[in-house]
Amino acid sequence: MGSSDGLWRAPPPPDLAHLVERLAGRRAVGRRVLFPVFPTARAELIFHFADPFSAGTCERLRPLAPAALLGPRLARSWHCAGPAIDWFLIQLTPQGCRRLLGLEFAEAWEREIPLADLWGRRGAVLHDRLRQAGSFAARAAVATQAMRAMPGAGAAPEPMSVAGALARAGRLRTIDALRHRLDVGPRRLHQRFAGDYGVGPKLFLNLMRFGRQLEERHPLVAPREVGEPEYADESHAIREFRRFSGLTPGAYAAQKKSGDRLIFTGADLLAPQ
Repeated sequence: MGSSDGLWRAPPPPDLAHLVERLAGRRAVGRRVLFPVFPTARAELIFHFADPFSAGTCERLRPLAPAALLGPRLARSWHCAGPAIDWFLIQLTPQGCRRLLGLEFAEAWEREIPLADLWGRRGAVLHDRLRQAGSFAARAAVATQAMRAMPGAGAAPEPMSVAGALARAGRLRTIDALRHRLDVGPRRLHQRFAGDYGVGPKLFLNLMRFGRQLEERHPLVAPREVGEPEYADESHAIREFRRFSGLTPGAYAAQKKSGDRLIFTGADLLAPQ
């Protein structure tokens, strides 16, 4: 999306792994662009430091606060950014949302929430510290320190958080595997997912599988170790890919060959004035 593009990703330190999935950052210089963001069962705390950033639907974009929570999505959403892009991202687990933000993951769907509404002045202070830190490594250190200082950071990992992490990684791929891991019946499993994630276990697993498809079909992402097939056949995989992205896998791969290393976005649609 830009002529100069840096993208970084890192796992959280082990003591925060039940609260945080991943840290990420990006710097790019190019042109102001509008692009789709594909559905995901992730909650992302984003801090942006360069030109204005907007989010919402293609018909109605809203300015995004300098520090905000981007909630999980069941449909494509849209972002408008640039020409200078500089952001730092913290992907939170449901337990992380609850312990670090005081917000239930299930309440965050399809929403953009200013961090000031959740943290007050503390959010602005952290935004300034991250902006001043500059490099991705320095920002990761600042964010880690801030999260460790939160009252809920010392909570032990919850079983649902562990099961969700295993499902995201593809190590729990079926309803039966989730039931066995949590030692619950079908009704209780659905209740727990609805309470913690805001969606049922089947839809959650489908979203996780779609996310792995995006990574596997991205031409610039290092291939992961191939496990058991996740779809009955290729036509099933293509149908689900189109369901969530609006693209065929081939069209997505062709778009990403341009050098765009972002995984969960489609190609630029236009350059707003």
